[in-house]
Amino acid sequence: MEMSTGNGELSVGVKILDFDHREMTEAIHEIEEALARDDDPRQTSSLLHRLAEFTLTHFALEEEMMAATKYPKMNPHRHNHQQIVEHVRALAARYDRDGLALDRPSLRSLTELHILHIQNDDVDYGRWLSEHGVR
Repeated sequence: MEMSTGNGELSVGVKILDFDHREMTEAIHEIEEALARDDDPRQTSSLLHRLAEFTLTHFALEEEMMAATKYPKMNPHRHNHQQIVEHVRALAARYDRDGLALDRPSLRSLTELHILHIQNDDVDYGRWLSEHGVR
């Protein structure tokens, strides 16, 4: 599953969210590049933890926006956020604790979670905002 950062494929139509999605996409690409170069595991760990923290910050922003706009699907959206955060944190913890060899399949699952969340949950939220005149 390929990610796009510039051609609108992952756009939800909300500038701040689209900006964050591009940043998260770039962070995942950085991790892919670090693995391809066989960088120091501490560098890869740092990138994973940075992605986890950025993901938390982004989700907090989304949830604040959903609460402020009284988004009716906020609870399932928040639940999906929690699942993604748990996945990213578990991946980082296993990498740190067990020396997990971060491989293409585990990184692919992270990429797919990111893309599917945007395409399903965030696009739906962006559409809802647009339909209700909120931007």
